[in-house]
Amino acid sequence: MKQYYCQVWQILKTELNSKNKISLNTIPVPVLVYSFRIVNWLKKEIQKTDRKMRKLLPIEDIHHPKADVS
Repeated sequence: MKQYYCQVWQILKTELNSKNKISLNTIPVPVLVYSFRIVNWLKKEIQKTDRKMRKLLPIEDIHHPKADVS
């Protein structure tokens, strides 16, 4: 998880526009996908990760804080 958040934060700190930042999000995602095959994740852990990402994205004006969560 540390590696995933570190990679996401590095991408968010670049001076790219929002569209390119989201397309670069394909770089850290394989870290999570690989761990899904090895570690049995609990639903609460996945929700916690989702919540943390939803907190990071509005900080860099990529995602609106009141956007739909479904």
